[in-house]
Amino acid sequence: MKASISYQELQRLISEQTQQPISFEFVDNKTVKVLYELNLGIMRKKVSIDLKVLDIVGTDLRVRYAGGFGMDGLVRMALNMMRDKIPTGLLEELPNNELLVHLATIDKIKPVFERIDVKDVNMLAEALEVVGDFK
Repeated sequence: MKASISYQELQRLISEQTQQPISFEFVDNKTVKVLYELNLGIMRKKVSIDLKVLDIVGTDLRVRYAGGFGMDGLVRMALNMMRDKIPTGLLEELPNNELLVHLATIDKIKPVFERIDVKDVNMLAEALEVVGDFK
């Protein structure tokens, strides 16, 4: 079984949860570029990072971020600045610029994991595709 969610809908869901505007751009079948405007007080800086899906186990999605020279530090700073806006338990920082996203903490997608055993996540040109089996 395959299901997809458009990047536009994903942006809306994430913006509702974090109160932060972000956008997505397709890179390849496992990577999406995330764009965010970081407010540094005296100036604004557009930050873009590539998020690569490494694997999904149960309801936990493991991704690696790469922002290029010097950007990884800005990403960590942005994560720390947004910490109070990220729902408790959603993100876990791992070594080597990896994040573990605990998808079961997002109320609107919990029902998906109750009915589907998710096997993989792929990026399409306009959407994120979830591959799995009905339980």
